[in-house]
Amino acid sequence: MIPTTAVPVLAPLTQTPLPGALSAERSELATNHVPVRAATRAPALDFRLSGSVWEESAAPTAPRPQVGDTVLGFKLVRELGRGAFARVYLAEEVLLANRLVVVKVSLKRNREAERLARLRHANIVPVYSVCAVGDVQVICMPHLGETTLADLIRRHRAAFPTGLSGRRTTAAQAARSTRANSGSGGSAEGDQVSGHFAAPAPANHPPGGPGVVGDPRPALRVLRQLAAALEYAHGQGTLHLDVKPSNVLLADTGEALLFDFNLSLEADRGERDHVGGTVPYMSVEQLNDMRTRGAGPLRVDARSDLYSLGAIAFELLTGALPFPQASSAHAPEFVAAREKGPPSLCDLNPDVTPAVDALVRKLLAPNPADRYQRAADLIEDIDRHLSDRPLKHAREGSLRERFAKWRRRNPWLPARMVAAGAIGLALGFGAVKWERAATDARTAAVAQARAAGDALARARFDLVLPDPAARARGAEGAGAVLAAYGLPGDANWQQRADVRALPDADRAALVQNVGELLALLAQAKETEGAAGAAWEWNAAARGCFEPGAVPLLDRQASELAPRIGRAFERPEAAEVAAPAAKFLEASAALAAGRYATAAELLEAVVAARPSHAAAQFALAYCRQQKGEYHAALERYKVAGALAPTDPRPLLHRGQIYTLLKRPDRAEAEYTAALKADPANATAFAERALARLRAAFGPKGGGKPALEAVEDDLLSAEAHGASHLFVLFVRAQVCGARGDAAGARAARVAARALEPKVEHDFTARGCSRIESDPLGAYADFREAERINERSLVALQNQAHILAERLNDPEGALRVTARVIELYPDFAPGPAGRSVVLARLGRAKEALAEIARARQLSDDAPILYQAACVFALTGDRAGAIELLRKALRAGYSDLKGMAEDPDLKELRETQAYKDLLAGAAILFR
Repeated sequence: MIPTTAVPVLAPLTQTPLPGALSAERSELATNHVPVRAATRAPALDFRLSGSVWEESAAPTAPRPQVGDTVLGFKLVRELGRGAFARVYLAEEVLLANRLVVVKVSLKRNREAERLARLRHANIVPVYSVCAVGDVQVICMPHLGETTLADLIRRHRAAFPTGLSGRRTTAAQAARSTRANSGSGGSAEGDQVSGHFAAPAPANHPPGGPGVVGDPRPALRVLRQLAAALEYAHGQGTLHLDVKPSNVLLADTGEALLFDFNLSLEADRGERDHVGGTVPYMSVEQLNDMRTRGAGPLRVDARSDLYSLGAIAFELLTGALPFPQASSAHAPEFVAAREKGPPSLCDLNPDVTPAVDALVRKLLAPNPADRYQRAADLIEDIDRHLSDRPLKHAREGSLRERFAKWRRRNPWLPARMVAAGAIGLALGFGAVKWERAATDARTAAVAQARAAGDALARARFDLVLPDPAARARGAEGAGAVLAAYGLPGDANWQQRADVRALPDADRAALVQNVGELLALLAQAKETEGAAGAAWEWNAAARGCFEPGAVPLLDRQASELAPRIGRAFERPEAAEVAAPAAKFLEASAALAAGRYATAAELLEAVVAARPSHAAAQFALAYCRQQKGEYHAALERYKVAGALAPTDPRPLLHRGQIYTLLKRPDRAEAEYTAALKADPANATAFAERALARLRAAFGPKGGGKPALEAVEDDLLSAEAHGASHLFVLFVRAQVCGARGDAAGARAARVAARALEPKVEHDFTARGCSRIESDPLGAYADFREAERINERSLVALQNQAHILAERLNDPEGALRVTARVIELYPDFAPGPAGRSVVLARLGRAKEALAEIARARQLSDDAPILYQAACVFALTGDRAGAIELLRKALRAGYSDLKGMAEDPDLKELRETQAYKDLLAGAAILFR
């Protein structure tokens, strides 16, 4: 039972949930929803508890599940909220260690989960899974927190029932004092928002903290995050159409996340389950759309969501709704108030400046043509305001405020200009030109620093995992960006003009980003054996951190110094506390195959910085390598949401589904990866394999479906995939079609090509395991010679020796090598335990499978444990392990029925009952 690894076109990168919980409809405001068309009433369902799942049966009434019940594998712990169509609960997911999740239970199916699954963004609550029985639908989401923006506003109203007029918030006063006395432009808080590469707000003062309502700067930060979510959703063709405070989760880690897409509309398809929204947050055109129940031409668009965002902004800044409530959405006075426009925010809250008032007024313009046309324009204006620059898309009429912003950007200029007043006339407009030049320099510096942040985000994915090709790609991209700052040679790079021109917060973020990138490059160079280059990158990285703050760099320097004839006095190491230091420690542990150690460090990183996409991705890889496939799938989903343009999380999800023998799901993941990167050769090649497997599966299309496989192979080769690999797969396609001549010609052409790189050898090896196991074994040995840590090559060697060449002792030698190189790779000891059990070495076999189960209890490991128990005579234990494997998702019933390792179980009634029950379940 040593599994054959899938053909390894995918580079061997092998993903944490975002923070929070949701409430459904907890707003005290009127919510109006009407169905698009009258629906036929479904027969009522009665749920009765049977074991640990709800079952469906006919009944005259349809009682909703109650707290304490278990619905489709979720034990309901507490109700978080309810709405017109669903209730939301905090729940325990029974099949996954009773982890806390949030489930939305509806008694009517809809397409909300499908829409949400396509939206991968850090400020949109993701979907883990959706399951249904009858008309009942359960959407499972991560538990990220339990406070919504509506809760925050409600608490604020209770504390300040008379409103904000005449009152200054303590937080706002402190912020103004900071800005007035700071020597740099803008406050540290504001500057953190101006560049997306900057660090997030401290966890002890998140955007949802007590200073949000009424304080413009934190309120604008929340507004910016929601605008980013809408910009992404609109870019995917999805309108939310129910943007309101109760649909904004304030995660425990500080992010504002949008959820509840029950009323959302796919603008390009025009499909919607309901028409409506929440009246106080609806634009005039959305009110009219609801009045006509969506009949006629589509009236709503992205600007309707932005109007709702404007209503939220008004409420955040004043504690009150922008317009008086009406008894009905059709009330004429309600529409008339919107046509008139909102009252002055400055009158309601003295902390609101004219620029912020102008920004909100533009959002609430009654005519859509007068609003922000895109959420990206709103984001730009928020960033400009928070960095003390004039608005670009809204009319900022206050000259006084514009001058105040200019003074904060240039605190030294007024005094200099007064001193130079006598010669000002002679110089004419020289001072103005000089100020413009300084502004241009700062803008260029910020743009360059953002590019460095982007490069770090991309390079982390390439440099953190043990794949030589990815490391080379990451080093090339990172080196080009670092060269712009004179690195690694310039020890004084932080004194460069383009660094000193940055605001303080941006400069600190840049130095940390650069230091982390330099450290990753140092690790990559040391792995390649380039000690001199590694020392150079290491020295540059140490210059970005306080002495001893990153123990990994000091350890590396002490190991490199004697090898290149340098002296290095290692400072006293501090505790590894900063997320950047922990991430670097984790990357070193991961490179050494210590996945458990790396995973523990990465868990701490993502707890502190949940938006750290590379940490989420690396954590998923650790889970995958430990054999925890379902946990890895979830982590990859989060990494994909944080890096929506990077195809690698999707590619790895596809790889896992391939290993789980779910080619249909694998194909879907590769298709999604191609949407992110249409020229990705790996995605085309892997999709070809998935489609080939799916074509002859239970739901496959047989021979007609093979045309899509050929199309993918052509695209893969056109984008750089190995010609050798393409020929091998084409031979399989021809064979599946019954085209023996075509298959023979493809194999002959493949044999005429000489493999040169590891990938070609492993591809050829996998292609001939069945027909030529000795040749396949030789190919995998050659792949190991090229890369002695090639897990694909080692695992397949063990498989061939144990299953094809009847050399169990040789298989044990290879599995020992796997365990030595990858001590936390659960399939290593699991496969070894099966070989030991076949040899009758029961004590050793049971010890190895216990070791594997300490690393992972996913379905494949549980199945191999069942084989070991069956081979060592524990039939009852084997049956129980098979039951657990099936519960965990094991679905290869045909293989299970024919597996010789389970021969001792076949005549037992318990085994027959289990197999029959599983067949019914999977059918």
